[in-house]
Amino acid sequence: MKAVQNLKTLLVGGLLATTSAYAQGYQVQPMLATIAPSGSGARLTLSVKNSGAVPITLELIAFRATVDEAGTPTRTDETKDLMVYPDQTLIGPGKEQTVQVRYIGDPALIDARMYGVRVAQLPIDFNSGAVGKEGGSTTVKVSFNFLSHIIVAPPTALPILSVSSAERAPSGDLKLVFVNSGSGIAVLNDTKLTLTDTAGKSVTVDSSHIDLGKFSALMPKQSRQVTVAAKDIASLSGAIKPVIILH
Repeated sequence: MKAVQNLKTLLVGGLLATTSAYAQGYQVQPMLATIAPSGSGARLTLSVKNSGAVPITLELIAFRATVDEAGTPTRTDETKDLMVYPDQTLIGPGKEQTVQVRYIGDPALIDARMYGVRVAQLPIDFNSGAVGKEGGSTTVKVSFNFLSHIIVAPPTALPILSVSSAERAPSGDLKLVFVNSGSGIAVLNDTKLTLTDTAGKSVTVDSSHIDLGKFSALMPKQSRQVTVAAKDIASLSGAIKPVIILH
C-alpha cells in the first residue's frame, strides 16, 4: 500500500521529509525509521556526527509519541519499550558516534506504534559579551534538540484511510474528519484531496492546502480533524464529496 512508503516523509515537530538534519553543528540520521516488534529487525542504529569545531555532549532520551484528534503530538519519556545505548555521549569535532536503539516491548503488536529518540545537546555557557546592569558580562545557556522518530510495526500493519464527514463552517472553510481504521500509521504529508460539489465540479488540493495539525501521522484506530480553507474551494458550492489520494 502506497501509504506505507510515506512513512519516510514524517516531519520533525510534526514529521521530517529528510533522512538527515542539522542543528548547531551536529547531524542525526536517520530522522525516521521503521522497525519490527521482534527478531533481528527490532533494532536500529542511529548515527550522530559532530560537524562543528568544538566537542559536544549529547543526551539521548527514548520517548513514545501519541497524537490527539486535532493533530497535536505528545511525547512521553519511554524506557520500558525502547532501549538506547549509550544514553549519553561526548563527541569530538568531526567525529561520529553510533547509537544502538532496540525495541523491547510487546513483540506481538497488532497495531503500529510510534516511538523515537530525543537527541539533546546539554547546555553550554556562552559569554555573550553583553554588559549587564552590574557592569559584568552576561552568560547565555544554550541547548539544542533533535527528534528521530521510529515506527514499530509488524509487516501486516497497514493504514486504511477514509473521510467520515465533510461540512462547511460558517467561515466557508471545509471541515473534515479523516479516519484511519487500519492497523498501520497513515502519513498525510503527500495526501491530496479531490473535492466534488453537487454540480459535478471538482478541485484537487495537496497537503500544503490542508491543515492537518502539528503532526502529520494519523495513528491506527484514530481520527483527525482537518481543514481546507474557503479560498481553496471558492469555486465549489453545495455539498462536497471528498476523495483521499495517497501517494
